[in-house]
Amino acid sequence: MSLQGKTAIVTGGSRGIGAGIAKELSKRGARVLITYASSSSKADEVVDSIKSSGGEAIAIKADCVSLEAPKLVAEAAAKFDGNGGFDIIVNNAGAGDEMWLKDVTYEHFDKIFHTNVRFPMFLMKESLPFIRREGRVVNLGSVIARQGWKMHTAYGASKACLESFSKTWAVELGHEHGITVNTVNPGPVATDMWDAMPANIIREFDGYIAQTPAEPRVATVDDIVQIVAFLCEEGSRWVTGRDIDY
Repeated sequence: MSLQGKTAIVTGGSRGIGAGIAKELSKRGARVLITYASSSSKADEVVDSIKSSGGEAIAIKADCVSLEAPKLVAEAAAKFDGNGGFDIIVNNAGAGDEMWLKDVTYEHFDKIFHTNVRFPMFLMKESLPFIRREGRVVNLGSVIARQGWKMHTAYGASKACLESFSKTWAVELGHEHGITVNTVNPGPVATDMWDAMPANIIREFDGYIAQTPAEPRVATVDDIVQIVAFLCEEGSRWVTGRDIDY
């Protein structure tokens, strides 16, 4: 129970990697608030799963493109905590619609950048009055931030922004607040988003998967979850401003 007494925000916690992170942080003792954009039933399933295992969790709807969402989430987490603060933010919520450059629209760009860049940035800003000393922030990026993958012009750029956020926030918040900030950059992970990609695009990942150092396979959700959970613990206190690629 390495996170006993801690309160965590996990954005986009109703499915995939986010749901796995929420459940794992709860197993380690954290009280967890998850956000969801549309599917309340899936969010309720995650909350019920955590509660059935003896944990504490709530889900709140937060549309990442809404200007009100960051403040809503930060204040809800502080209230849920019971003591007016919280300890962990996992910026997992993301939009990743694939689109060829020739087809890119302003609407597509806005959706990607409002969700993947503006929302986590302003969530962090709104959280500053509440996040406790020695807090932990983990941004979920992507290896696409540094690699050229077809149909990911906006998505790759948005994930590169998260890497920059981590480095900047680590410097701003480290000495004064003892807060660590890191980015975890998964490669292909077996989630519903992976399953929804066109088969011809998935085949292009064969070479990348074959060269994955740990094992020549697509990562599981739990592979990524364990890394994020470690970065939320006290034992990761000397890891900050880092990009961890898998």
